[in-house]
Amino acid sequence: MPIRPPSEDDVLELGEELFLDLTPDEVEFYHEQLTDNLEEYETIQAYDPEPRGPITRTRPRNPGTRLDDDEDPHNAWVTKCEVEGDEDGPLSDWEVAIKDNVAVAGVEMTCGSNVVEGYVPNADATVVSRLLEAGADVVGKANMDDMAVTRVGHTAFGPITNPRDDDYLAGGSSGGSAVAVVEGEADAAIGSDQGGSIRIPASLCGIVGHKPTYGLVPYTGCVGLEHTIDHPGPMAPDVETAAKMLTAIAGSNAAHLRRPTDVPTERYEDALDGDVSDLSVGVLEEGFDKPDGDPGVDEQVRDAIELLEERGATVEEVSIPLHEDADTIHKICTNEGLVAAMMGQGVGHGWKAWYSTSWVEAFGKFQRAQGYDFPPNLKLKLLQGLYTLSRYHSRYYAAGMNLMLELAERYDAVLEEYDVLAMPTTDVTAPAHDPDRDAFDRLLETDVPANTSPFNRTGHPGISVPAGEVDGLPIGLMLVGARFEDATVLNAGYAVEQARTEVGQ
Repeated sequence: MPIRPPSEDDVLELGEELFLDLTPDEVEFYHEQLTDNLEEYETIQAYDPEPRGPITRTRPRNPGTRLDDDEDPHNAWVTKCEVEGDEDGPLSDWEVAIKDNVAVAGVEMTCGSNVVEGYVPNADATVVSRLLEAGADVVGKANMDDMAVTRVGHTAFGPITNPRDDDYLAGGSSGGSAVAVVEGEADAAIGSDQGGSIRIPASLCGIVGHKPTYGLVPYTGCVGLEHTIDHPGPMAPDVETAAKMLTAIAGSNAAHLRRPTDVPTERYEDALDGDVSDLSVGVLEEGFDKPDGDPGVDEQVRDAIELLEERGATVEEVSIPLHEDADTIHKICTNEGLVAAMMGQGVGHGWKAWYSTSWVEAFGKFQRAQGYDFPPNLKLKLLQGLYTLSRYHSRYYAAGMNLMLELAERYDAVLEEYDVLAMPTTDVTAPAHDPDRDAFDRLLETDVPANTSPFNRTGHPGISVPAGEVDGLPIGLMLVGARFEDATVLNAGYAVEQARTEVGQ
């Protein structure tokens, strides 16, 4: 499609948006120059407009089908499909669910939103191609919070209810992935985590969810919120399954240059011996006793930590006061990060990796045609982010990002003395499902307070493992380690899992 030159009115509007205060003579001059310069864009148009890129569609697949309510009572799926993996491989015969902001070529990707409903990727995300090469079969696209901006379990296609009790929600934004695992409809699932979206539904539904070290698993082919916080990772019924999945998907690739150097990987399942006799655990004081938290959750998590101590780990209290405000700081930074992503047509700019031009073009069109259908939470974040960006010149974003650097240093300092930090994944159990609340009521009344988001900003790996129940609803213990010490984190989680099994929990 040839690029259309702007009018003089377009130039004037662009100048106003950029605060350039153009004079009439400047408008005329820049209009002429812009029109002439557009010929340069034909250079790109002369090439294939959608290069095949690093991830290709090579296996037979069907476009998938939607399920009715009887087949999908918890609303876990957007689409069921069949994409067979290689015949031989470490994950042979595994059936895997893929969160619906992760591209599976030839299968609709909605991001839990009716704004982009109908978009079909033409290439697999790197994590998908790696799972297929490892022998896993993709059996469907799992439902998720609308555009991944909330963490409770509400999608454009209805609520994702909790498989432990459908009077409650599954949590989000990877709620469908968690439900598919709990219900045995998938052996494991891929989630994505920008503020806790793997670990929160894992905690609330009673499974394992691991957010890898930032950059350990390529985000190529996944739709994110902000480059600095995007993480794909495994969700599974147990730690061993999560570790095997991480082994299959970890490692840098040429198309994913957010982390330009090779990343260290290993066979993570080989680290699972459950021996914690040399493990040191720092129990993060600020992760407990939150004003909006449930004391029963804190008690259960401390009981789970005691199991590590009983197995020989050294357990001591540690304090990082800045952690108390970290979730608020994360939200402030995310608001402006979302504006940048939206202005970049759902991808953003300025990072070295493969871009899906089909997604960029489709998202831009969908956004302009149906932006009114974005969820209220996303609209509020965008309005707030654009306001502080334009009126306060990103002062608060910059200050918040600087605070996150300081927080990362404080975590690092403690993790030089301790192998892992321990705290509740979420401060509460699953939120109640109230079908009478509309989207605006939910915006004001429903949230899931958690300890998860700081580690998206700092990049430390974190796992949520089941730690018991409160009033019949699951809760999770989160263990956080030094960057690229994912094996240590997984083994600590494995030890908790084994200890709980031994005592019959």
